[in-house]
Amino acid sequence: MEFPRISIVTPSYNQGKFIEATIRSVLDQNYPNLEYIIMDGGSQDESVDIIRRYEKHLAYWVSERDQGAADALSKGFARATGEIFAYLNSDDVSLPGALHSIGTVMSDPSIGVAFGNMYWMDTDGKTIGERRQTRFTRLGYLFGGSDLMQPATFWRKDLYFKCGGIDPSYRFTFDTDLFFRFALAGARFKRVDKFLAAFRIHPQSKSSTDEAICVAELQRLRQKYQPFPHKSLRGRSVRLATWAYRSMCYAMQGDLLWLIGRIPDRARAPWASEIVGPKGRRV
Repeated sequence: MEFPRISIVTPSYNQGKFIEATIRSVLDQNYPNLEYIIMDGGSQDESVDIIRRYEKHLAYWVSERDQGAADALSKGFARATGEIFAYLNSDDVSLPGALHSIGTVMSDPSIGVAFGNMYWMDTDGKTIGERRQTRFTRLGYLFGGSDLMQPATFWRKDLYFKCGGIDPSYRFTFDTDLFFRFALAGARFKRVDKFLAAFRIHPQSKSSTDEAICVAELQRLRQKYQPFPHKSLRGRSVRLATWAYRSMCYAMQGDLLWLIGRIPDRARAPWASEIVGPKGRRV
């Protein structure tokens, strides 16, 4: 088959400790129709030296000051020519076979967004948790009954531009904002039954350092997109119904034991210090 062109953009700033693993995780997949773009925000560590070692394999890269990750991604996607878009932060990794799986699934032009499972890993790359997915439900996603893992989510270029691209006014939740707009645009979402990426949790990761801003942005998204209040009776009912539906899906797809194994973490969630990862709180 002829694989569709996939454009991956990596925004980066001072992630010299991790960025080589990120780059290798994309290039080592040997996907036959890859366009890889790196947008570095003017790093002062070893990042630029590392990027230069791989520049012959890159479609484009730059190291210059930007206004943050959303700004870097907007500029990167403006240059991208692929049929399919995704981004991978410079401390995360794409898992072997991920791009071939996405290329195969999204050879069906009716699929607007494809998403899969994801691992959480620590600073040293050790797996510390899993996030497994079920079928996508629009209302359930809008009200927090389900989620999408950004490193394991891919979408069509046409859909991206139709929906207005990334909104740089968000510092943290620009991915959720984008996915909300995909859902409201009526895009067809397809679950890929495979682990596609790993998200690294470490002290410098944004999700671990600026919880208050992230929570405020999520509240802003809810007010903007939800047809009725998040904490209203209808909102709570949507979440409960979605969780029940997803539990049934987990049982049917053979993931029930994994779901049961998460119960202790979920019970501790209200007192957990992390906002992301296996013990992350619902917000």
